Amino acid sequence: MKKTWVLLGILLALPSVLAAGTLLGDVWQKILYIGGLGFLNIGAEAAVVAFTRLLIWILIFTVFFAVITSFGKKADNALGFLNRGQAGVVAAVIATIAAIFMPADVLLATGTSWATAIALILIGGPVVGLAFLLWKFPGPGKETKATVTLKIILCLLLLWILTAVKYHVGRIA
Repeated sequence: MKKTWVLLGILLALPSVLAAGTLLGDVWQKILYIGGLGFLNIGAEAAVVAFTRLLIWILIFTVFFAVITSFGKKADNALGFLNRGQAGVVAAVIATIAAIFMPADVLLATGTSWATAIALILIGGPVVGLAFLLWKFPGPGKETKATVTLKIILCLLLLWILTAVKYHVGRIA
């Protein structure tokens, strides 16, 4: 019951907080400024490389830390002599060395390849899902006028998605 009153109080206080728009607007602008890497005062490509370096450091640290701590739980393992603190130091050193000495071209190629893979999944997922739905719905010998109409609508939706993708990719290239 107490949680309900707290939730109700928060919901009732929210409009008054939103009324102070300049405060929240300034916070939002700061978040966008940090997210845009404008505080670095460097060029756009250098900012992307620096941000990718940071992300690579986080990824490498996480992987090495997880591997070292999972193998370090038992004394008979190869890394059993490392405790959790030592595993963090070793993972941080390896991640720092990898992030510093990785060339910028490799970082940009890594970012481009991951962006391409994610875009393919985000665009290809609905296309493959709709195609599968068209193929399997409603089953052999169970076609009605409604299912045929639904399949035509799904085909038009699929055509619209593909033409929208073609249009936007054409504008990029």
